[in-house]
Formats: sequence, C-alpha cells, structure tokens
Amino acid sequence: MKKVETSFDNEIAYIREGHGVPLILIHGLDSNMASFYSLKDELKTIFEVIIYDVRGHGKSTKHESFDINDHVKDLYSLMEKLNIEAAHLVGHDMGGLIAKHFTNQFDTKVLSLTLVATNLFDSVGGLNKLMIDHQDEIEGFDKSEALIILFPYIYQEQLKARKWLQDQRIYSRQTSEDSAIATRALMNFPLLSQNEVIETVNVPTLMIYGKHDPLVDLDNLNQESIAGDELTVYTFEHSGHAPHIEEAENFIQKYLEFTNQGVVE
Repeated sequence: MKKVETSFDNEIAYIREGHGVPLILIHGLDSNMASFYSLKDELKTIFEVIIYDVRGHGKSTKHESFDINDHVKDLYSLMEKLNIEAAHLVGHDMGGLIAKHFTNQFDTKVLSLTLVATNLFDSVGGLNKLMIDHQDEIEGFDKSEALIILFPYIYQEQLKARKWLQDQRIYSRQTSEDSAIATRALMNFPLLSQNEVIETVNVPTLMIYGKHDPLVDLDNLNQESIAGDELTVYTFEHSGHAPHIEEAENFIQKYLEFTNQGVVE
C-alpha cells in the first residue's frame, strides 16, 4: 500500500497491481479498498488494477467535512500522479456515484463506466427506508450495530458477504464520527433523474444490481427504458447489495464481456 498527496491537506492510500489497460475500482460508503481485494486479484492478469481508499475512509486522510467535488478532484489527481491518461472505472454503492460524477466532468479520461449496486436516484433513501421498516429491531442501537442486525435483509449470499465485510474491518474499521461525516457528504451528493442518467451516458456504461437489494429501488429502475447502445443493465437473481461478491463469477464474466476482454482462464 502506498499513499499519494492529492492536495496540500489530503493523502489517498492506494494499491496498484497488474499489467494492461488501467482499471480503477472505487468502494462504497463506510467501506475501504479491501472490499475489492478479490476482484483485483481476479482481474490483474488482464488489467492494471488500482484500488484506493476514498477521502474520509480507510487509511486515506480524514476530514471534518467534504463533498462530491472533493471525491472527483481526488480521483483526477490520483490519475494524474500515477500518469494514467484514461481508465476503466468500476464503482460500488457510493463509489459508483463518484465514478458517475467524475465521468460527467471528464469523459475523455474514462474508457468505460461500471456501476454496481449504485442508487443514482436516491443515494441514502434505501437505507433510511430499511431502518424505518425494521425500527423495532434496531431501536436503541447505533448505526454500525443496526447494520449488523439488518445484515440478513441486505445480502442474499450471507456467508460470502460476511467474509467480505470482515476483510474490510481487518484492514480498517470506520469510526462512528468518520461514518457520520461521510454519510452527510453522501446526502449532499446531487441526485440524478432517470432522464439525466440517459442523457449523460457518453461512455460505454454497465449497471449491475442485485434482485434482493433493499438499498436500491428496482421498481423505479426501468431497465428497458434506460438501456441503449452505450448502456447495459443486468439484475443478478441471487444477490443483494454486493452482486460482485455474492455472484462473483457471473460478475466477472459479464464485466469481461462488456469490456471485450474474454474470460479469465
């Protein structure tokens, strides 16, 4: 793990492995780059894979406040410091929002965009609804404790998801204060309408969701209306909020088909 200074008061922790066209993986809220260890190891034989801790997470600099523009600037600076002219971007959860907003501003630096379990239309609404629906079960618990209780509702393949979360916590555990700051920043991310998503698709874009993901309102995701020449949408039948982990083989196959890279041997 190395660090790069993206501004005078901010350092970003990252790992860079493999050879080939650059691929940058961006994790979600209260997560860290360990969430992409397994995917990195699968894809580094084909791509040069970069994973990193976004601002306020993992071993990158913590701040009292930040916003989507800071995340976008960090990604731009990271690419500049690593001499990456353009890359494939994959974002999970909040990481997809960062990748999408970056692409809207710097499309020439993005070879393709993949959004995994990303709620483009209401970034925190799904979690809020889940907590309200199960308020009797989580009453009196803080957010981190509540998420443990709600775990069976969020993920379908629970053994795979549990190991995935444990790997992240071994690497770095988010404090309640850092989580609150990151959540406030996410709540202030600009929301996108379905029309805006379609109109701003200017690079090949793949969207993958889990059928059983309570944090994304699939009823409002009209896949037929948003699919097009530059946009492909899949719903994984046996996944919740982490389809790239819960159905890893299916994800890798779909991703390599999307990027025209064939299948990993």
